[in-house]
Amino acid sequence: MAIVDCLTVWVRDWGVGISRETGIEKTLRQFERLWQQAKYEEEALVNQGEPPRMSDTTRRLLFALSPECSMSHPTRQLPQPHDIVALEDPAVTNTPAFLRKTGLQPDFPNPWHLIHLCRGCQRHREAGELTEAELRAARFALDRRPGAARHYAAYLDQMLLGAEGVVDLNAAGRALAIIKADPEVAATPYALSHGEIVVDRIQGSLDWGHHPCEDDH
Repeated sequence: MAIVDCLTVWVRDWGVGISRETGIEKTLRQFERLWQQAKYEEEALVNQGEPPRMSDTTRRLLFALSPECSMSHPTRQLPQPHDIVALEDPAVTNTPAFLRKTGLQPDFPNPWHLIHLCRGCQRHREAGELTEAELRAARFALDRRPGAARHYAAYLDQMLLGAEGVVDLNAAGRALAIIKADPEVAATPYALSHGEIVVDRIQGSLDWGHHPCEDDH
C-alpha cells in the first residue's frame, strides 16, 4: 500500500472534478480490493487439493449431462471457467469399516458423487452459501433432464467396452435403471465386446458369457 501511495505522486490529472486526495483514496481502495481478491483465489487453489480422479468416459458423461455449470446455468450467466468437483459421500463415513469393499473399489469416483460447477459456484460452496444437499439435488436433477438416458446409454457401453479400469456393478445398475425408464432408449438386447456381454435395456440386466455377436465391436 505504501508503494501504491508513493506511485500516485506521479499522477498529474485524476480527471474532471476529482481532487488529488479523492483520486489517491480511490486508487488505494481499488488496489486493496484487487489484492484481497488475488489472495483469496490463491488460497482457494491451495486448499482445494487435486481435482477428483476420473476417466475420460466419466468426464464426458458429466459434460454431456450439464455442458454449463449445474447450478448457475438457469441464470444464463456469461461463460466462466468451470470443472467437475467431488461431492461429499456420506456413505464413506457412515459405513462400518468391516462392511466396506476393499479390493473391489473402482479406480474412479462414482458419477453421482460428481458435479459440474463454475468457479463462482465453487466459491459459494467454499463460503457455505451452497450446501451439499443443494448440490446433490442439482446433481440428481440432471438425471431427469430430457436426453439423459441417451447419455447414460453411451456411458454404459463405453464402460462395458473397457473404457473404465474396473466395472462398478452399482454404477452400471444405476445407469441401467435410468436407461430402462426411457422407452426410446430401451432397445432390444445387444451384444458387446465380441459377445462377452449382452445388454438388455428393457429388463435392465447384464449377461456375461459367450453370446452370438454379428457386429465387430
